[in-house]
Amino acid sequence: MATKQPDNSVDVDNDVQSAEPEDVSTVVDENHNDSADSGVDVDAEAAEADADATQRPEPLLARDGSPAAALWSLNSRWRHINHGSYGAVPVFAQLRRLAYLQEAEGAPQRWFGAAPERVAQARADLADFIGVDADRFAFVPNASAGMTASIRALQLKPGDEVVITDHAYGAVAFSAKREARQRGAKVRTVPIELDASPQQIVTVLGKALAKKPAGLIIDASSSSTAREFPIAELATLAAKHGVPLLVDAAHAPGVQHRPAEGVAASAWVGNLHKFACGFRGTAVLVAEKKFAKELYPVIDSWGMDEPFPARFDQQGTMDYTPYLATVDAITGLEDRIGWDAIRSYIESLLDYSTDVVADALDAASGEESRVDVAAPAPGMRLLRLPGTLAATGPEAQALRQRITDELGFETQITNWRDAGYLRLAAHAYNTAEDYERFAEDVVPTLVGWSRES
Repeated sequence: MATKQPDNSVDVDNDVQSAEPEDVSTVVDENHNDSADSGVDVDAEAAEADADATQRPEPLLARDGSPAAALWSLNSRWRHINHGSYGAVPVFAQLRRLAYLQEAEGAPQRWFGAAPERVAQARADLADFIGVDADRFAFVPNASAGMTASIRALQLKPGDEVVITDHAYGAVAFSAKREARQRGAKVRTVPIELDASPQQIVTVLGKALAKKPAGLIIDASSSSTAREFPIAELATLAAKHGVPLLVDAAHAPGVQHRPAEGVAASAWVGNLHKFACGFRGTAVLVAEKKFAKELYPVIDSWGMDEPFPARFDQQGTMDYTPYLATVDAITGLEDRIGWDAIRSYIESLLDYSTDVVADALDAASGEESRVDVAAPAPGMRLLRLPGTLAATGPEAQALRQRITDELGFETQITNWRDAGYLRLAAHAYNTAEDYERFAEDVVPTLVGWSRES
């Protein structure tokens, strides 16, 4: 069983009107670079120690000097190194959402009557963070919902073709195929190599765009392979051929500054529950003005006659508290830590931890775990699993659950082209020790499981 993290949990049942958790503390060992006098080549050892010190990030601190990890309530039974899937909401935002829920239950009619205006204000409050004006984007429950609405807006006709890549998120690919099937159209999947350069991707997809498909669906950062795609270049190419471009940027908000700024796509969607640390059920759908006229929520409601994005602001009795409290989470983290500091810390921690885990995998398995990903996605890294581990989708899901249940780590196992991968992620609450413990406690067991299989 893996060594446990300090327990940062907070009782959110107390004082739900407060925006600040009370009595939250975490003990952080700030001395990670103890030296020993071996009596040999002191200068060389000192240089090596200095190099290690720059490579091994110290735990991130909040602006007031307290540990950043103290802002979250993650259960210390597990070490959480899979922020890229479900995110994690800071405690102060959890408390704000409870306050919103209490307000809604205290006066339901008043709450729902004011909801559209408050949702519109939430959009205005997040416009700078997203990088576009508030009238350019709507809230949607998640990136898949935004992509589904965008795919429907293509208004496919019999004989039309939609182009995706073999890195596309499964639910989005399913939505495109279902819509195409129902309308007599088809989906063409273009294979893209992991080590393909941006120019190679543009060249390959340029050939597909030259055939004037009804739409191109592309990932900003792929979920299964943790690689970036050249969105700006593809947007220029799609515009040249008059092809609508739909961008699935599920992982972009939070790890990219103003992520939608300057993206010339027909539609762009990003989750706020991942690296932006908002609530599950909160994402944004950014749309070009002409394309927005055809965008409607998946569920019809009383706001359907409103223009975009207002028709997304009012959808009956849905729970609007995630939208409002996500604003508190994002602005609160800027106040307490700063998003520039968070982004810098995430990348430095991933650079260090990827080497630590890869070295452990290589030494234990005798195989190469490092993957030549031409453009690694911000906030995530990809490593190849040994042997035939997670060679299929169901095997990947089962392995992920087994690691959680038996080894005490929440991580992500992906599957692509019949090979299994470990996808590492990081955020402000993670420390170098999380990944060192994974390398020491989990990697040997994974290698043993691979030999059994």
